[in-house]
Amino acid sequence: MRTPTNHQQSGFTLLEILIVMAVLGVLAGVAVPNLLSSRLAANEAAVIATMRAISTAQFQFHSAGELDVNGDSGFEFGTFGELAALDELRGSSIRLTRNLLSAGVAEVDVLGWATHHGFHFCLYLPAASGVGVAGMVGNYGVIDPVQAHRYWTCVAWPVTAGNTGRRAFFVNQQGQVLQQMNTSYSGSAIIPPAGAGLVGVAESNINTQQLAVDTLGSDGQYWIPVH
Repeated sequence: MRTPTNHQQSGFTLLEILIVMAVLGVLAGVAVPNLLSSRLAANEAAVIATMRAISTAQFQFHSAGELDVNGDSGFEFGTFGELAALDELRGSSIRLTRNLLSAGVAEVDVLGWATHHGFHFCLYLPAASGVGVAGMVGNYGVIDPVQAHRYWTCVAWPVTAGNTGRRAFFVNQQGQVLQQMNTSYSGSAIIPPAGAGLVGVAESNINTQQLAVDTLGSDGQYWIPVH
């Protein structure tokens, strides 16, 4: 007499698979936004540190009297390349003997933009009219030594707003970093002007000491200090 054989089936039922997929979907819905938020926070923290490093480098460059193009003892502020000893100083064939800013921060493209931490950075120096021009070798002849003795600005904005950062940042010769929350500035499509975080001048001008602290800047956006 033959004994019946029990065949045990292994694997997941359709219902079990659907339950697992639903659970994974819920977990992904929680984890992905948290991951994105953490990445944005890390990017922006690095950008704030970079803006402060740029401010410190400019202060050291200026106070050490590294550059005096017109020989009036009114020492001038520098470009990214000058601060990092990547480029020759304006009006000379020498470079700094030490870099005040790291090369990774200071290397710029043809527009004069440095890009890292998911942000673009542009450092501006003034022309004779006070209009900010990107600080790079190609603009050496436009930068005014009298104005550059007193003024500079730097703006930072996300490569992709909402994806690499939510804020834009601004700093100038006064050293206080400002931020603009939930920025619309993004990549090469919407670019902050040179005087974005200033008041009392046109948005393209940087020849003023008046910061837009807790108020609208020359770009029409609201700027607040970074603490």
